[in-house]
Amino acid sequence: MGNFTREGGFQNREAFLAALRKKLEHLRDGVLRGGALNWSEAGSATEASLAGFGARVVFRVEPARWTCAAELPSFLPIPQKMLEAKFDEEFEDLRGL
Repeated sequence: MGNFTREGGFQNREAFLAALRKKLEHLRDGVLRGGALNWSEAGSATEASLAGFGARVVFRVEPARWTCAAELPSFLPIPQKMLEAKFDEEFEDLRGL
């Protein structure tokens, strides 16, 4: 199984969360159709977990920063570097919020 992480900051937490919600719902309706999307509160952080087809992505949005941890199954026929590049491309526009 492959793993990767990302992290960053934002200027407006609420705008970031709204954009992240749209992105994850779009993925759940597209590439991860039928995947499980769960949101939870953990103290002052909001966590979003999207899982499907053996892959799992967890975003943790704290008051001033966010982190993301992704787990990829070993049976995927796409190289991890390509998946990471696609992930970065998909979530690039969140960096300016």
